[in-house]
This record gives sequence, structure tokens and C-alpha cells, in this order.
Amino acid sequence: MSEAVIEPAQTTSVLSRTLATEYDVGGNRRGALSGAGWLYGLPRLAYRSVLCVGAPSSATMMTLVRSADLVVLVVRSPRRRRQLETRARSEGWVGVQVVADMPETGAAQQFDLIVSYVRRGDLVIQVDASSPAASTADEPSLTLALTPRLGEVRSAVPSQDRDMRDAIGRMGLAGTIASRPRLAAIERRLRRSIKVSWPGPTRTATIIGPSVLADGGVPAYIAQAAAAAGRSLDGWGWAVAARGDYDSQKVLVLLRPGDDPAPTGVVKVTRSTEHASRLENEHAALVRLESLPAAEGRVPRPWFAARHGGRFLLGESLLDGIPFASRATWREDCSHLDDALEWLTAYGAATRREVPADAVAEALLTLVDRYAAIYRSSDEEISTLRQTFERLGGLGPSLPVVNQHGDPGIWNLLVDPAGRTMFLDWEAAETDGLPLWDLLYLFRSYAVAASRRAGVRDRLDGTARHMLDRSPLADRLVRAVGAYRVSVGLPVEAIEPLLYGCWVHRSLKESTRLQAGRVQDGYSVRLIRMMLERPRASTLARLVEGGS
Repeated sequence: MSEAVIEPAQTTSVLSRTLATEYDVGGNRRGALSGAGWLYGLPRLAYRSVLCVGAPSSATMMTLVRSADLVVLVVRSPRRRRQLETRARSEGWVGVQVVADMPETGAAQQFDLIVSYVRRGDLVIQVDASSPAASTADEPSLTLALTPRLGEVRSAVPSQDRDMRDAIGRMGLAGTIASRPRLAAIERRLRRSIKVSWPGPTRTATIIGPSVLADGGVPAYIAQAAAAAGRSLDGWGWAVAARGDYDSQKVLVLLRPGDDPAPTGVVKVTRSTEHASRLENEHAALVRLESLPAAEGRVPRPWFAARHGGRFLLGESLLDGIPFASRATWREDCSHLDDALEWLTAYGAATRREVPADAVAEALLTLVDRYAAIYRSSDEEISTLRQTFERLGGLGPSLPVVNQHGDPGIWNLLVDPAGRTMFLDWEAAETDGLPLWDLLYLFRSYAVAASRRAGVRDRLDGTARHMLDRSPLADRLVRAVGAYRVSVGLPVEAIEPLLYGCWVHRSLKESTRLQAGRVQDGYSVRLIRMMLERPRASTLARLVEGGS
């Protein structure tokens, strides 16, 4: 059963969520994610014991270990058995047993989930196999269509639900056979160019068991969480989308009313307990935003939230829009860029409140100490940053803090039919965040994308082009910073510390995606050092002077 969620109390400090976060270098690297996307279409996510007949991928094995106390793998290949045993030892998975054939496992009935790999990658999944009801004849069954045809499962849809299968394809959630990002991008372009529609060839998973809904009803763990919040999902359609490159990325379960061909809701599910707090934070942020008039139609509305099987799930409305990148002109006069910058400015002004200036300085000094430990910075670099941040404490008795989105890159933006910008993914939201940071990060993502379309492939060069050097797009940034400063009531002298603080914070977050031996190659740390080397660069100097 799912548990009710208690909302956390608001704090009055500065960057409380950021300061409570531990930044583990390399802890969230690309490709190190759990798999078994089909699991999220089962009645529940937690099991006492799992029997897997056939060799799972490493990503699937990680998911099974997170979902059960005991995982027994029946693998015929001696070489593959040794690989799986080595992986289990290196990860410390004490509940994993790898055997050669079925007799070693004892009676199959002792397992409450049995996963069997059959021909061409298809699966047969028996749920509650140890239940007395499982011995009855004609157990309910449900067939899921899985994509892509090979590799890790990225989508799972009841095979009879053509509307949701089409939605998965239309939204680009079917996944690719290629796993490397560049090859996957080539595969997607090829499919579009030769007009290969989803689903194309698929594999299947047949789910059997007394708790299975043969009519394709919403998985029980989601339906129960919704019902606890007073929302019935009877008759709704669903589809699992498990795309992503990082384990911190959430599995999505799309929801559509029975009489609607398109999904109107989505349930985000964390892949592990470690990432549950981020989704809990998004839930709290969306609840707060419900009372803010400026957020109406701009952000998802929360439907329900619950904990289940060591994971956190959040149901919310699915916004009707297309990706920002599909509508942007990549010019300085892009109306969608204007709208996004103006909304972030209004959001900051609507949520501002005063805190002691010393508290703002202390928060940034704490961040720079962590930055120094990770990036092995020179004494001169750290001294300069510390002096910059210390100046905040002398700007008066108080400075404003604001509510932050925390990750407003263009990939988290949609444009609605009326041309308004909408903001997704509030997992990194801060109730006591710092002014300008959202605006700077949004602009940085736009500047890099605009530079790439102009032939500048290097992210750092693209950033410098529009955030340090002079350009029409840089002029737009200067105006935006000036308007934000006035709206939020920010002293001109605070801008330079906030500029550097923004990228120190980003460098800490980025460190979790970097290999321990290559942190110096990080984008944000190189940007900070470029700014320190070029303090009088045209646009940087104009920003420090307060914009116009």
C-alpha cells in the first residue's frame, strides 16, 4: 500500500536545500541507470523474492535488486554467470544468487515474481506466483508491447491500447536500439527521414497472475495512490516511458481518461530511494505554486503523491504544449525567450522576501568551500571568490531571497498554443533561493543552443559569445538582468557575487556527472575560470554594473 505524504515545513534560511545536499563526484554518471521499464506496469514495485530465468542486462539486474530482498538468476552460460556474480560482489548485492539450472532454486512457488526470457527478447512475467490464488486455472493476463525491439526496455503499453501506443511514438518516448547518445540521435533522425512510425516491430511482455487487470487498467500501486487523494483512475489508459541516461531521471507513466485519445496526466516514479527526495521536493513546489496567480497555466498541477516500494511517485497534470526548442527563433528578439525571462522575473518579484545579508554571504562561502575541495582550485582563485562573496555581507542589513525553479533550462520548457512558456520539472526548486540564478541559467541554455545553430559546437565558446562578449543576444541578457534587478529590489553591488555564485552552484551539481579524474574538464568550472580571467569582458562588465 502507498503511504500519505506529509508536506515539509518551510524554512527561513538561505539555500537550505542546496546546503543539505551532498555532492558525490561521479555519483550520477551518464549510462549508470537502472532498467526493466516493464516493472512499472506491474501491480506493485516491491517483492519478497524474484526468480529470473535467463540473463538480465546489468540495468535490469539493478532494478530487480532494488525491488526484492532475494533475486535468483538462472543463467546457463558459465561466462555470463561469472559476469553477474562479479557485478553482484562489486556492488555488495548480498541478496543475489546466480545458478545454472532450475533444480538449484527449489520450488518455483517460493517466488512471488517470476520473470522468464523467451524467444526474440519476449518476456513472460508471473506476479504473485507464490499466492494460493495463483494455482487456479485461467489466471488473468495482460500483454504489453515493449520498445525498442532490442536493448533495454524504454516503453511498455497494453498492446490493445492503440491510442497510447501512438502517443508514445508521437512524444518521442519509444526509445532507440542504439544506447550511445550520438548514435541514438542518428537513429532518431533516420527514422524521421524514412518515416518509420512507432511502434514498428515490437517485443512483448505477457503478465500473468491473480492481481493482473486483464482489461489493461492502471497498475494497482498508482490507482491506490490516486484513490487515497480522492481521484479515481477507473477506465483510464496508461503507458510506461522509461527513457533517460541518468539514474536520477524518473520513469513516466502517462495517463489518459477512457474517452480521450491523448494523455492528460503523468505519474513520475523514482528509480530508487536515493532520488526520492527530489520528487518529494517537486510535489511541495507544485503545491505552493497552486496559490500563486502567475503560475496558472504555466506549471503542472499536482494530483497525488505517495511512497511505494522504496520509491516516490507524483501524479500531475500533463501540460499541452510543444518543446521550447521547436518554437524558438534563436534570435535576440525571440518572443518565447522574452516571455520566459519576463515570467521568471515576475516569479522572483512575487516570492521575494528579506533575509540577513550575512546569511546570503555565508551560504555562498559554504558553497565555495565545497567547490574548492572538489575542483582542487588554486589559493588565488578561492581567495578571489571568497572576497567576492564576503562583500554581500556589507551591502546592508538584508538582501532578498526568492523561490527558484532551480533547473529552467530550455529542455524543461514548453510553449502552449497561445505562445506562453510553461515550466516543467520542479525537482530542484528552492523556497529560499537566490535572485538572478534562474534567469541566468535559462539564458545560458538558450545562448548555447543559439551558438550551436550558428556553428559553434563548444558549449563554453557558445556561452562566452553571448554572456561575456558583445552581441545582440548579449544585449538582451543585459536588459533582462537590469529589469530583474529593479523588479526584485536587488542592489547593483550584489550582481557580481550572484553571477559567480550561480556557476559555483552549477559546478557542484555538475560534479556528480563527472568522472573523479576529470573534474577539471567540467563546463561550469571552466566558465568560472574564464570569467575570472576576463573580468572586463564587455558583457560581463555591463552585467556587473547592473544592466540597463
